[in-house]
This record gives sequence, structure tokens and C-alpha cells, in this order.
Amino acid sequence: MNRNKKIVASAAIVIAIVSVIISINQTNTTLRNLFCAPCIEGSNNNLEGSRIIQVTGALGPESIAFDPNGDGPYTGVADGRILKWQGDELGWTEFAVTTSQRCGCLLLAREKVSRE
Repeated sequence: MNRNKKIVASAAIVIAIVSVIISINQTNTTLRNLFCAPCIEGSNNNLEGSRIIQVTGALGPESIAFDPNGDGPYTGVADGRILKWQGDELGWTEFAVTTSQRCGCLLLAREKVSRE
């Protein structure tokens, strides 16, 4: 019986110490990094609202890029196609096709890209 009391007392002390550390951690900015990563000045949480856009019928994406106008994203897939995201209504469309035997790139959809 005496052993059980020691275990309960030890557990209560550990819980009390952890509670004090957590409460100090929430109010003291110098101890805030005890349980979480430090804040990076100028950072934001823009990716919290992002979503995954599946590329169906292809292996990839292998890379993602945007043009100077902010259009896209464009992505290259394993079969040599370059796809462009046209929004939820149109989805992914073929923008260009490339092969290992190419001398250039066959442009499927010609778009003027300004470099302002």
C-alpha cells in the first residue's frame, strides 16, 4: 500500500511540473520554443489554405512553374507533355509536348507571354 502512495505522489509531482512548464511556455516568449519551432520573422501561413490538384492520366508532376504573368501552374509529366492548369472548370490542358528526339518543342497552345 505504501508503494502505491509513492507512485501516485510521484505521478502528481510530474504532472504538476509539466503543467507549470506548459503555462510558463504560453506566456514567456523566451521559453515558447521549448515545445514548438521558433517563429521566423516575415513568414506567413499562406499554404494552410492550399489544396492538392491531382494530375490524372499521367505520371507526375515532375516539376511546377508559373509564367511571368502569374498564369499556371505548368507542370512537366513523365511522358514528355507539359500541362497547364486552366482552373476547376477546364482542369489540366496540354500546353506543349516534348520528346527525347526533338529539335525543338511543339507548342500546342500559343500564348503571348509578356515580360513586363
